[in-house]
Amino acid sequence: MGFFFDRKLKLKELEMRMKAKTELRLVTARMVTPLKIQACERFLLFLERSQLPVLVKRIYSPGMLKDGFHIALLQSIEEEFEHNLAQQLYVSNDAWTAVKSAKEELVNQINATFDKTDGGTDVALIAQALVALPNPFIDQAIIMLKKEFNEI
Repeated sequence: MGFFFDRKLKLKELEMRMKAKTELRLVTARMVTPLKIQACERFLLFLERSQLPVLVKRIYSPGMLKDGFHIALLQSIEEEFEHNLAQQLYVSNDAWTAVKSAKEELVNQINATFDKTDGGTDVALIAQALVALPNPFIDQAIIMLKKEFNEI
């Protein structure tokens, strides 16, 4: 009789542990889900603000010097990216890699555009050239974040 009683107690204890783990997972999911949503929102905002037409419109002003414009563009991207770094904890590795790649490609595009110009190039022409550049990495990262958001 003792064997069956011990076994019954162990099964009951195991059942209680499993129930506690399930409840803990539910509580954790309720706490983490808003953070995941916020991370997707913040990275999406970063990407949208980093689109070259938006970025150039925000940074460029007539009379800017070439070097000042170049530095201001890169600084804006870097500051906004750094401001959102901790959000990588709440998105998948694929989404984080997509955001990081979009940022790196954006910086490369800006640097390449400035490298192609000489010191006397009108900054307005550089701004126009930047606005015309597509960045499929940003588009891909936006798609990835929307997909991740829909899976939350």
